[in-house]
Amino acid sequence: MLEKELKIVILMTSGPKTPWRCATPFYIATLMAAQEADVEIFFNMDGTNLIKKGVAEKICPSLEGNCFSANGQKPKTVYDFMKDAKLAGVKFYSCKQAVDSMGLTEEDLIPELDGIVPASEFALRAMMADKLITF
Repeated sequence: MLEKELKIVILMTSGPKTPWRCATPFYIATLMAAQEADVEIFFNMDGTNLIKKGVAEKICPSLEGNCFSANGQKPKTVYDFMKDAKLAGVKFYSCKQAVDSMGLTEEDLIPELDGIVPASEFALRAMMADKLITF
């Protein structure tokens, strides 16, 4: 475990257009939270699509985005990785401006989302973080 709790902020701009990039941020966030880091993921740009209900459940982290492997086994979806991160204590926030620009309401978003915050809040948290990671 860490001697000092680290504050990690992840900016998630990858989304359905780049499925091969979508699982790793949640996997890494889960590992960091398991080491008692305070981890927050902020969704922006195409990443905002991942918090729309029903979207991440249909995305598999492969180059083709195919949710079935060669042997017919169904691998984990991006939503499965997101739920693992939440169980580890990772917090999810979305950029208010991104949500508004997409015409989304809170009812359109996954229940795992901890809040919708203005970009200025992300900027403050990013400046105060020990580490800022972007995907």
